[in-house]
Amino acid sequence: MAHALDIDQLRTFLAIAELGSFTKAADAVNKTQSAVSMQIKRLEARLGVRLLERSPRRLALTSEGEMLLSYAREILRLNDEAASYFNRSKIAGVIRVGLPNDYAVAFLQGVITEYTRQHPEISLELHCGWSAEILDRLRADELDLAVAMVNNERAQYLSRSWIERP
Repeated sequence: MAHALDIDQLRTFLAIAELGSFTKAADAVNKTQSAVSMQIKRLEARLGVRLLERSPRRLALTSEGEMLLSYAREILRLNDEAASYFNRSKIAGVIRVGLPNDYAVAFLQGVITEYTRQHPEISLELHCGWSAEILDRLRADELDLAVAMVNNERAQYLSRSWIERP
């Protein structure tokens, strides 16, 4: 009889496999090293196989661990995709964004397209122009978010709350 796999244990296993260390994995999944060790022991017991070969200097996946790694990546991807779908924001409306002309097309077109695809309930209203104009519109409450050059330095992401600071 097959036993259901625990998503949290799979996430921990994936962190160990990708980071190559129980200590680094513990940091990545916000658990203690002993909790991570216990999760792997439980996962191995549930599956009835050894997933990791441990030595003082090296941590390696067994052949069974390699097989689980492939499944774990896909299971976690599908889990996260489903959770994201059902936990998506219920916020709908318009976000007014100011962008310098050169950034709008050259750097952000793909990001903007992907955002609107993932959040169809939110409309982006884009306003392009010079950074000084964008910052003036942000101060005048005509924009919710802006990307602009500040003090002739690199582009920065700004919101009204940032621009209003003393």
